[in-house]
Amino acid sequence: MTYFEKLINQRKSLIVFGLAAIGLISAPSSASAFTIVNTPGFGDTAFEQLRTDGKFTELFVAEGRIGNNANNGTHEIDILEDTKKSFIPVAKGDRTWVNGGLVDFSLIYDGSKVTYKVDNQTLISQQFSGGVTDIFLRTNASLVGSKTSLKNLFFNGTSIGNLESSAVTARDTDYLQISQVTAPFTLTGKSSFSWTGARPSNSNLAFQIKVGNSPKAVPEPGMVSAIVGVGTIGYKRRKKHI
Repeated sequence: MTYFEKLINQRKSLIVFGLAAIGLISAPSSASAFTIVNTPGFGDTAFEQLRTDGKFTELFVAEGRIGNNANNGTHEIDILEDTKKSFIPVAKGDRTWVNGGLVDFSLIYDGSKVTYKVDNQTLISQQFSGGVTDIFLRTNASLVGSKTSLKNLFFNGTSIGNLESSAVTARDTDYLQISQVTAPFTLTGKSSFSWTGARPSNSNLAFQIKVGNSPKAVPEPGMVSAIVGVGTIGYKRRKKHI
């Protein structure tokens, strides 16, 4: 190995180390290339600032929430348009959640059709079209003793770990960003709501999959070289709330 080859390899190693340190991880295949961005402390305030600054615009949102935990009245699953425009679902369904039970879900977008399935219910919308660049997964648990979990997450067949909010002493909200996304895509996993004492209602237990676009530059392929098995990584951040 020549001196220049050693120098190039050393620089590549530094790039990989730097990307790993900030939580930037690339998928192992160019056919399903994407990036996981796990930023400590990122929450609702930071997300809303991105939207205010024009750095992220929602195309659509797929949601699961505790609702009234019944097969009538307040909905438990839905598809929404950009929530800066409206919180009225374009498609919705009712569901009774089992405390702590894991429920399969999938979200498929082909560029013109959204198919969102939770257990044996399927919601479909053809109201949205066009490309996407980013997806933000959000979990929220508002009441002490409650928990919202997204487990066994797979994006285009690649494991991306788990995301969980656990309200131990106060409300807990967590985010996971999938960047450099292209349509079509498929996201699958298992969702779970759990609580102690009185059952929460409405969106006190909830998760959202926020699909949209960021007008940011895409890194050169050679720069995103931290190729790792992301299936071993779980995402959990607990934050203190004043």
